[in-house]
Amino acid sequence: MNAPRHPIPIVSNNQEKGISYTANFQRYNKAKKSEFYLECLWILYAMLEDRTSSLLFYIGFTSSKKRNSVTGSKKIKTQIRDILEMNKPNEKYRFDTIFGKQERIQQVLIWSSSENNEDTPYKAAVKAALTMLAGNEELSKALSYLNDEWRDKRNQLTHSLFNKKPDAVASELEALVENGYKAVRVFDAAVREIKKYDIRGKYKIQ
Repeated sequence: MNAPRHPIPIVSNNQEKGISYTANFQRYNKAKKSEFYLECLWILYAMLEDRTSSLLFYIGFTSSKKRNSVTGSKKIKTQIRDILEMNKPNEKYRFDTIFGKQERIQQVLIWSSSENNEDTPYKAAVKAALTMLAGNEELSKALSYLNDEWRDKRNQLTHSLFNKKPDAVASELEALVENGYKAVRVFDAAVREIKKYDIRGKYKIQ
């Protein structure tokens, strides 16, 4: 993601991030109560973007300075490429889009269930953090739903809203909001679980 030409001020610490989350949850609840589902969908998209980004961050995949880029720790970066089976020199990490992040999370969850006698201490730590998540049926269903139906219908409503029948749009929006919120809750729980392992701190990941 390129730097914005007209940047909006960003949060600078965890306290401000907490204030931002509270404000946006309040906005979401107000919008939902008023059946402003398009606004709900936009907020949920941003929440999912944040939670998928956080999950990759806390397992050490992304940079402290720029969470849509790979970590600057060279040894860890090499191991990440092994985990993601990135064999081509110019292959992209795809941490800069919500779909790319979701795909990488699916990939690393599958990897965490594999057996490998050549695991490094860092890889073993990632596997330990992801063990419970790898068998989490709710997370697996949420990822599959988001990558398929939710993504497809959200794109249709974003790019061709006026070409859809209004009654069908109303029905789809309500379902997308309900299911999107459930997915946010699942990802939030996963992030809180992974944070406990302090992988970044233990391996001094930049």
